[in-house]
Amino acid sequence: MENMINLENFAEGALAEKMDMALKEVLGNISDPNTDYKLKRKLTLEMTFASGEDRELAEVAIIAKTKLAPNKPIATKIVIGTDGKGGILASEYKKQVPGQSVMRVEDGTGEIVTTAEEKEKAIDLKGIKLVK
Repeated sequence: MENMINLENFAEGALAEKMDMALKEVLGNISDPNTDYKLKRKLTLEMTFASGEDRELAEVAIIAKTKLAPNKPIATKIVIGTDGKGGILASEYKKQVPGQSVMRVEDGTGEIVTTAEEKEKAIDLKGIKLVK
């Protein structure tokens, strides 16, 4: 069967160009680690034909549509409290300060207590305060 039109050259190459651009978009979405790999993507090439009453000429509109996987949601936690003056405070909850393994705080004063071993390692605790 002979082809009626050459898809590579149809509309001065616009059909092939739209298909190529949409395919790159789909493949880029598949390779994006911020999307769910399990979700299916879709590429639809739509050609709409509109003819006159004489049926000798048809206008063709070409649209490439993609259905992509959305970005994965990012989750975090916030701690909510009050400032003691009627205001609300919120801070992102993180398990610890990066690089921190243990922090000892004296209950009565709120002072950060260090061991002799920690003092030898010259850990800088200036600027760290316990907020109750």
